[in-house]
Amino acid sequence: MSRNVRVFFAGFLCCLLLTAGMMAVVGDPVDTEVKAILSNTIKMKLFGNDFTPKSDDGTYLKPLIYNGRTYLPVKPLGDALGIAVEWDGADKIVWLGGKTQIAPINDTSMYEDYSRTIVTTDTDKLTTADTTYKWGIANISPLNSVYYGCYLKPEGKYKRFTASIFLSEDTKRELTMDIRKDNKQGVVLKNLQLKPGETVDIDIDISGVDTLFIFSQVGSTQKLIIGEPAFRNDAQ
Repeated sequence: MSRNVRVFFAGFLCCLLLTAGMMAVVGDPVDTEVKAILSNTIKMKLFGNDFTPKSDDGTYLKPLIYNGRTYLPVKPLGDALGIAVEWDGADKIVWLGGKTQIAPINDTSMYEDYSRTIVTTDTDKLTTADTTYKWGIANISPLNSVYYGCYLKPEGKYKRFTASIFLSEDTKRELTMDIRKDNKQGVVLKNLQLKPGETVDIDIDISGVDTLFIFSQVGSTQKLIIGEPAFRNDAQ
């Protein structure tokens, strides 16, 4: 999500408008009935363009003003921004962005270099012929008969590890990559055979795993990218 979208969300507290005049107060154990203003005068702009939130049947959903704050309907706003919105009536949960908890590995908090790697958001290091990844793990410089490896740290909190692995087309031969539990001597969770110019998507069960060790011995290549690595938990 771009910074503009994050700022947009930060500027407006969204609600579901499940029942006119009924709004949940964060931190209260029960719903509280309040008096609010249904605005006929507030105009909305989304990325500079007119925005009119509507329900599925086409009804215009007007903003609410309560206690000096503006509340917008979350479903049409999410649809306009391309963010999945689901309502779980039984547990009273609004799911934004899907029911999978995603922890992107985009800084050093869950990553440690072993050899010749860097976690980065630099698009120059994360661009292939087909894709530019938003974040990833890349080689520091062109590789030539050296090891490429890093540690990732789910700390037993996540059930899946996903990523896209890219090997640039200038590589002289196929590359073998191991994803192991704990360290270089650990159990192999996934073994990959990458051809030059190939991208392989992975989705690995890491239930109960504290540390992942990703390792490969590289002959010669300009780029070896672990694109958009993330730890995930599916909702129960």
